[in-house]
Amino acid sequence: MDWLTFFGRFHVLALHLPIGILSLAAIAEIYYARKSEKERPDFLRAVWLWGTLSAAIAAGLGYLLSLSGGYDETTLERHLITGIATGVVGFLCWLVFGLIKVRRAGAVYTLAGLQLLLMGITGHLGGNLTHGPEYLFEHAPNPVRKLAGFGPRRIARPAVTDLNQADVFLDVAQPLLELRCTSCHNPSKTKGGLLLDSYENIMLGGDTGAAVVPGDLIASELSIRINLDPEHDDFMPSGGKIPFTEAQTRVMDWWIEIGAPAGGTIASFAPSPEVSAWIAAALDQPTPAVSLTNELGLPKLPALSRDVLMELESLGFDATPISETVTHLDIDFYRIGSETITDEHVQALLKARDHIAWLNLGNSGLTDAQLETIGQLPNLLKLDVSNNPVTDTGISALTPLPRLQTLNLHHTKITDNALPVLDQLITLEQANVWATSVTPGSAATRPYAEIATGFSVPERDGSSK
Repeated sequence: MDWLTFFGRFHVLALHLPIGILSLAAIAEIYYARKSEKERPDFLRAVWLWGTLSAAIAAGLGYLLSLSGGYDETTLERHLITGIATGVVGFLCWLVFGLIKVRRAGAVYTLAGLQLLLMGITGHLGGNLTHGPEYLFEHAPNPVRKLAGFGPRRIARPAVTDLNQADVFLDVAQPLLELRCTSCHNPSKTKGGLLLDSYENIMLGGDTGAAVVPGDLIASELSIRINLDPEHDDFMPSGGKIPFTEAQTRVMDWWIEIGAPAGGTIASFAPSPEVSAWIAAALDQPTPAVSLTNELGLPKLPALSRDVLMELESLGFDATPISETVTHLDIDFYRIGSETITDEHVQALLKARDHIAWLNLGNSGLTDAQLETIGQLPNLLKLDVSNNPVTDTGISALTPLPRLQTLNLHHTKITDNALPVLDQLITLEQANVWATSVTPGSAATRPYAEIATGFSVPERDGSSK
């Protein structure tokens, strides 16, 4: 099959010969038929013969190329039939005009005109196979497209002027695929059974499996192929076509890594400055100043999956987004009867670890050991563990929290020994410690507010309020 494909690809070279030669012969025959006073040159017989032979060679190579598969069967069959017919009519012209020497104008106009018509149809069908059925009429006015059997032109998306607001699929991923991939993966030429002309078709995959597995580069054939060495047999795009640039490759990988979303602004996915630079380079745009944080000062994140939210709800958590524009969560644990929080509950929170900003576990039976898990929530801003049997030991597990601002500790078992631990939380703005064993005297020696209403840790070097 490799040898057949090798020879078959010469079809794209050979097909230009019969187009030029037979067109010249047909036009010349019509010209001399109209100019009866001029003698028809004898060399036209040879031109018809050369054109017929070149048409036969091009048809044979085209058949070999068709064996490689991946073409629309109906269009391919029509192209093959009209290609053979082109060669047959060329042979008839050589026979009628060259050997029999028929010079009647009607015969000349009929055969030569048929020859030109067949070449036009064959070429058009061949173009459809290579570039898709709408290639010829892609930029035609809508009335012309309607006559050709096509719908109105797709309204072009506005040019990207602000990458922050650009759509991650429609303005980034899809244009890159159209630029590099859809010439071989369109409805008329489905190489490997893969279509890349729409989001739905991308997700269907091809003969070798999934082209894109959201969030998994290793399982995504698209990422694997575009990252291979260009000399590798499976490298894409193949056939010597212009490959993705490094920036375009990085952008496609980033799109897959963030879950291959079908929409959403670039800013909503909080790309790193490096990714922002790749996107700008891939789309020939100035590098944008992408806002990486939301109104809470937290990294922008896509919404948490519905499955995780439903799991938290089933365990007794009330998890809601903080606002319409902030995807981070405000989570409360509500007790069902006398139920207290378990290790299963606390471990489930880790499935939403990056999304949890406010967490209320007051009066839940929370233990010191469970606080070690709470200390793994990197975007936690507010934490309520009041009315729980937590001690100084448990509070020390919270020191890794990099953004904690408010901590409610009233009616817990902490003592004065908890105060040095709170000193380590450099982002802490308020900690309520009333109804604990923290003594007024100890609180008074520190610059905190009154113990009865809570106290505030003062601003420290390198800290933020």
